[in-house]
Amino acid sequence: MTFLSPVGSARASSRRPADSTAPSAVVQAPARPRPSSDDPRTGARAAGPRSLTRNLVGGLLTAALALVLVVVPSSPGGGTREATASASVGVNGVAGANPAVVDEPGAVSTTLVSMTPTTVGPGSTVTVVARIHNGTDEALTAPRATLGVNWRLLGTRSALAAWADEPTSKRSAEAMATETLDPIAPGQDATVTFDLDTDDFNLEPGSGWGPRPLSITVTDGSERLDVLRTFLLWEDTAAPSPVGLSLLAPVTGPALGLTTAPDTEGQEQTSVDVAAVDDALGADQRLGHLLSATSGRPEVAWAVDPALVAAARTSTESSTAAWVSAFDEASADRSVFALRPYDPDPAAYAQVGAALPAPTVPLPGGSTTDPSWRTDLTLPGDEVPGRATVRTSVQAGSPLVVVRGDGLTPVDSVSYTPTGLATVETDAGPATALVSDAALTEAFSAGTQASGAGSTADATQRLLAETAVIASERPADPRHLLIALSRGFDPDPAAFDAVLDALDDASWVTLTPVDDLLSAPVPDVERSTLPESDGGEGVLPAPEMSSLQRARTEVSTFSTIATDPAAIVQEAEPALVVPTAVAYRTAPGERTAAVQAAIADADRLRSSVAVVRRGSGVLLINTSGNIPVRVQNTLDQEVTVQVALRPDNARLKVVSFPVGPIPPGTEVDFKVPVRAYGSGNVRVEVELLAVPSGTVVAPSSDFSVRVRADWETVGTAVFAGLVALLMIGGLWRTIRRGRSPRRVAELTPASGVPTAQASAPSSDTSAGSEE
Repeated sequence: MTFLSPVGSARASSRRPADSTAPSAVVQAPARPRPSSDDPRTGARAAGPRSLTRNLVGGLLTAALALVLVVVPSSPGGGTREATASASVGVNGVAGANPAVVDEPGAVSTTLVSMTPTTVGPGSTVTVVARIHNGTDEALTAPRATLGVNWRLLGTRSALAAWADEPTSKRSAEAMATETLDPIAPGQDATVTFDLDTDDFNLEPGSGWGPRPLSITVTDGSERLDVLRTFLLWEDTAAPSPVGLSLLAPVTGPALGLTTAPDTEGQEQTSVDVAAVDDALGADQRLGHLLSATSGRPEVAWAVDPALVAAARTSTESSTAAWVSAFDEASADRSVFALRPYDPDPAAYAQVGAALPAPTVPLPGGSTTDPSWRTDLTLPGDEVPGRATVRTSVQAGSPLVVVRGDGLTPVDSVSYTPTGLATVETDAGPATALVSDAALTEAFSAGTQASGAGSTADATQRLLAETAVIASERPADPRHLLIALSRGFDPDPAAFDAVLDALDDASWVTLTPVDDLLSAPVPDVERSTLPESDGGEGVLPAPEMSSLQRARTEVSTFSTIATDPAAIVQEAEPALVVPTAVAYRTAPGERTAAVQAAIADADRLRSSVAVVRRGSGVLLINTSGNIPVRVQNTLDQEVTVQVALRPDNARLKVVSFPVGPIPPGTEVDFKVPVRAYGSGNVRVEVELLAVPSGTVVAPSSDFSVRVRADWETVGTAVFAGLVALLMIGGLWRTIRRGRSPRRVAELTPASGVPTAQASAPSSDTSAGSEE
């Protein structure tokens, strides 16, 4: 049949007939010859008299059962399906069994093209258009299409699912009209249109409001090829109070890359590569389709990756600029939830016990997130997140977590569809789960996809039927449901509008923003539990995630030496977050390269403050002294470091570690006091430490010190000995020379030169001279 479970597309039958035949419920074209027992395709044997008798008796018994069959609707989450009968009444009033059926899948498929109007009542006309595709390699020589409608009400959601999922071999609805078609060649399509007066549906005035089974059965001769099963919405009496319905669409893009290139000063820099955004935002691309489909629908909330929008703002492509302009205009009047920038995968962080990145991670181009956007929602990469992911979200300040798929479904004892909210308790605090209705989400997605894989008309009828049943479960109990679309949702704008228009026109549905859902009380119902951890495919492996976290921790520690630590952390954060994006789940090779680039970038940042390597080692010949260590700072801000030496031998002892500032773009020499003992070569490791924590903040360096402390003692002794020898030698030389004639001559008066005694006058003469 063509029904795409659960919205009814191609579940087709093969061309091989069944082993027995039965009269058709409608006027038939001449039956095709049945294959003989020698037919290699079927191996079917020719029907003998006993076989014919069995068939006749079986047909009579089936018809009798159809008259007394009681239909028992099933309850949500389980129960029995409606009983089925194989006999039906054709439009010609002739009772008979259904044609022969084939259980195994085939390639004849039927698609509902349209049903107008989508909801009918007494005295109206409904037009049903279907397309039949012959995907076999044989022509359909006598194809016919029969439309049927059952009078019985499908009053539970499990009854809807049971009808939609019935195989081709099961009964069709009561036949109302049959159209004979021209032969359909292999690979060709045929369109059939039914115009029916609703007064012929055997639905009396005052019949119960709600969905009825509708089918289109395709036969070729006596062979049933396909059955399309959908729903007719009967609205004779007033509908119950409407249920609220909200939609959440992710606006998340492709994984951004990391590129490393020299900056203006020749230093290598890693930056976020936003080129992939241009390819994703074209009008014929998924994000272009999504914006076109939702821009005029303010009731559809967005979960936006701010980095995607910021990257788009940096583009010079005209198509990207047009997308940004349309996005800005459409975001003004709707609920917008800002995810963490670069859409990091919560499961990757949860598996290593790490915190989610802050909402303040720098965006491409220096943009900032719109302050009116909410930042308290997490959209996990898995349909059903684990409790560890929920806990990580709560710890990060995002207590709203979207749960899709079959997560947190009500237990079987709950006989109605509760509001799509649930409380999940964690040791970090409670989280509020936004529980997407699985059947509604699947139907909506299949019927609005740009690929056209599903039938928009069939999806519309399924959604109307589901919401009608939900509204009638508890007419006096207002409830609110959620359709949370996937990250890969690629809508056809026309189909998207058509489905929402039909829902908006339904009196039992009210389309409202997600904010209205969040303001509703959380229902006190028992639900299935979430798994402890995430088991989704493609999650960043724990070793790679741990290496990113180590790099993040090292950068954070390094930043403490700067006057503005936050600026350094913010500079490194985008590169460390990009490899954790959910979009990288499908590109593990590129993700590994991004992880390596991010770690290398963190190492380069930490090397901005480093010890300048020596051209040769240090010779220390004293028992104490200062070893010079030069440290450079290439950052744009001042840092304060402590220089520590770690000798690998006791011959060298460090007295203290000097501390000092290093202005931006400069080099400073630190003199480290040491003491030396003995002689030998010592390997010394140099570490730069933060003050006052003493934590190593940069990659270490090392050099060799040749310790020759005994050279000082030996040298002093040798010098003292040399001095003593010189003194002794001088004395000895003096003694050996004695008084030389030259020196004696210098002391004897020359001839004619009076001596001191002769030249001095006597006192008598003086005295006498004065007389």
